[in-house]
Amino acid sequence: MRIDCHVLRSRVEAHFRGLGLAPEHARCVSEVLLEAEAEGNFGHGLIRIAQYTAQLKAGGLNPKPQMSLEQASPGVTLLYADGAPGPVAGLYAVEVLKEQVKRHGIAAVAVRGAGHAGALSAYVGRLAQAGNVGIAFANTPPALAPGPLLGTNPIAFGAPAEPYPVIVDTALSQVSRGKIIAAAKKGEPLPPGWAVDREGRPTTDAQAALEGALLPIGGGKGYALAVMVEILAGVLAGAVISSELQPPWGPPEAAARPGLLLLGMDPSAFGKGHKERMAYLIRALAAVGGRIPGWRRALLRERALREGIVIGNGLLHELVGLGVLAQV
Repeated sequence: MRIDCHVLRSRVEAHFRGLGLAPEHARCVSEVLLEAEAEGNFGHGLIRIAQYTAQLKAGGLNPKPQMSLEQASPGVTLLYADGAPGPVAGLYAVEVLKEQVKRHGIAAVAVRGAGHAGALSAYVGRLAQAGNVGIAFANTPPALAPGPLLGTNPIAFGAPAEPYPVIVDTALSQVSRGKIIAAAKKGEPLPPGWAVDREGRPTTDAQAALEGALLPIGGGKGYALAVMVEILAGVLAGAVISSELQPPWGPPEAAARPGLLLLGMDPSAFGKGHKERMAYLIRALAAVGGRIPGWRRALLRERALREGIVIGNGLLHELVGLGVLAQV
């Protein structure tokens, strides 16, 4: 079923207002989830509404957070999120970071005590649209082999460019756990090489993968990068490591509150000519047939805004059951 984006956004916002969120906070959650859905990142899109709803109802997330800031040093701000839904804290952190970058040229905001932030592209993308270079790191509940002990620990990068920003957003597992959850709900098999079961045997069964572990990208290199993200987002920014976080299907009253670190840089702080060099790089990549990271998702988002978002029967029934959409 295809549904107009504006209609969907209105219904999702109304749903979260009904769960006690302030209108601006409901807008933040709706905006981040719908952006992911429109860009084809379904594991971080509308499928997450059920998870956030259960956590808000059970007390795992705080519908009325009193977020506070601490200026730890001239270029580092700590955001204590008070159990806010991740998109609420994440978009607030972006606004804080923009102001800090104006003052210092380079700055960081560490988010503590917020829920699942969704797709990190939402945050680095907004920094890039404001003319900044943005980098994001997040740790997540245990998922990565061996163990699991580390999370999928995504990283994201955004830089201003024309006609669209360059956006890189990737988990350090072969695939994000959101896609595994989506496959499990649909009863679809996984491609080989994505995951192992709890005994460490390769599996294409999504449920077995959730009970087991996901394989890192690039073998030991991906594992090493996951350790790096764990230090930046967990040890430093979030003051919580992956092994201390509840999985998404855990008790909703004990929602995971991972660490999120956002870095912002003003390109002009590095001198003149960065726009020309970026344009040259884009042309050079295109000339050899290279894909510009983030442009495909931008085109998908524009198409969704024109034509609406297609929602499959399984997700449609779930949204109807939650009261987000009317019975069809």
